[in-house]
Amino acid sequence: MSSLKKISLKDIAEAAGVSTALVSFVLNGKKKEYRVGEETAQRILKIANEMNYQPNLAAKSLRSGKTETIGLVVSDISNPFFSQLARVLEDEAAKRNYTVLFGSSDENKDKMDRVVGSLINKGVDGLIIVPCEGSEKIISSLVHNNIPLVLFDRYFSEINVSYVALNNFNASYVLTKHLLDVGYNAPCMVAYDVDLIHMKERVRGYKKAMSDVGKRNLINVAFLKQNTPKKSADRLLPKMIDSGADAFLFATNMISLSCLYTIKDMDKDVIEKIGLAGFDGNPVFDFFNVPISYIRQPIDILAQKSLEILIDSMDNGNTVQSVLAEGELVEMLA
Repeated sequence: MSSLKKISLKDIAEAAGVSTALVSFVLNGKKKEYRVGEETAQRILKIANEMNYQPNLAAKSLRSGKTETIGLVVSDISNPFFSQLARVLEDEAAKRNYTVLFGSSDENKDKMDRVVGSLINKGVDGLIIVPCEGSEKIISSLVHNNIPLVLFDRYFSEINVSYVALNNFNASYVLTKHLLDVGYNAPCMVAYDVDLIHMKERVRGYKKAMSDVGKRNLINVAFLKQNTPKKSADRLLPKMIDSGADAFLFATNMISLSCLYTIKDMDKDVIEKIGLAGFDGNPVFDFFNVPISYIRQPIDILAQKSLEILIDSMDNGNTVQSVLAEGELVEMLA
């Protein structure tokens, strides 16, 4: 006889047509505290009973008592920036006797919803989330239900929630000015085609720097598909070179890596003349024969501030706080 499939919160959420987090609220007996409608709550309970759901009896709700655990949801744990964040945050949390539980959304809002629901079901006391595109409703729901929460790296200006991020506008402005100051005439920015604040601010900083030196007509932004960046780079970067671009400003570390694969196959004379700059250093840069200047994000400060704000929220209620930290230009010259 085959073993019975273990029913998950996701299974119940799909059957009920609600979010995983909402199912967790109801099954943890917090429907009133989180203002879940009676009809919805009864439907969830009925479905859970019919599916023979076996709850995790060790799980505690976010407000029924502290578990000394924090949930961290990043967009992509394979991204060096976020893996570094996870390590620093884990160390900082340990100093305060907190354990960090990790999850990755892979830039998918449905997976983010499932990961958040799972962390809530495990009884985390609060959440630090790197939100992905299209996750506004999920974040709004968490805020509405008074869950201690800090957004990291990205935020939604229309949602009143605490966040900690780099001052992306200034960072991109400084990086663009650096390329211009060392002699490049027409730097092109390479960004992702996503509607997220950090990306829009980096593009805005680039455009402002170009405009301020009278190069508005040379503004050139190439948008890569986030799910196929290498393929997009192979198609777009040669066009940028043909149109007169003499330098590239990469909007993220992962964009840098994707584009370097394309650039290394270009003609030698092009490679030797091209200017390169980006965000966050990478050991790979040391092996490329063109120097790559970059903005170093203060990861220790960002992690510490996000943790401080979250703990303050867990202890004293959801007082909204926001921090924009300044990056540091690391100049790599030939």
